[in-house]
Amino acid sequence: MEKEEYGAVKKELRSRVEAMGYECAGIELVSEAGVYVLRVFLEMPDGVDTGDCETVSRGLSSYLDDIEDMLPEHYMLEVSSPGAERPLFCPEDYRRFAGNTVNMRLRSGGSTLEGVIAGVTEDDEVLITSDGRELKFPFGEIKCAHLVCAPQKGQKKSFRKTPKKKK
Repeated sequence: MEKEEYGAVKKELRSRVEAMGYECAGIELVSEAGVYVLRVFLEMPDGVDTGDCETVSRGLSSYLDDIEDMLPEHYMLEVSSPGAERPLFCPEDYRRFAGNTVNMRLRSGGSTLEGVIAGVTEDDEVLITSDGRELKFPFGEIKCAHLVCAPQKGQKKSFRKTPKKKK
């Protein structure tokens, strides 16, 4: 799919999701194991449940059927909440989640970086603190990024097995 066509499809999908009363956190079209997956991420103040995902999926299906020639021949539609390790789609996401740990993959060289989001400049450059250094990346240089969910201090990392009672 051409980048311009994909942009128009994303804009229309976002508009339709919001017309149904949901906030669209992001949309992505990815290839996984040779299968295209069109993901639509929903957000709501009280959370998103499977009924919400089903409603949006059904609401988008007729539109997607109408524009099937603009999409890959075979794809799957996936509607869900972004989750704790949510992907970040736009500079506003980086502003909103400043202070959180992020894992990013950069376009140049495909290198990855983990650090804390320090903010976003007026020119949409993302500021990351990593290894005691503040780094600056133009938003367009970031290929993909997601929050990293770290265990809170005092939180158990695993379940402890309880010994079986002797008979």
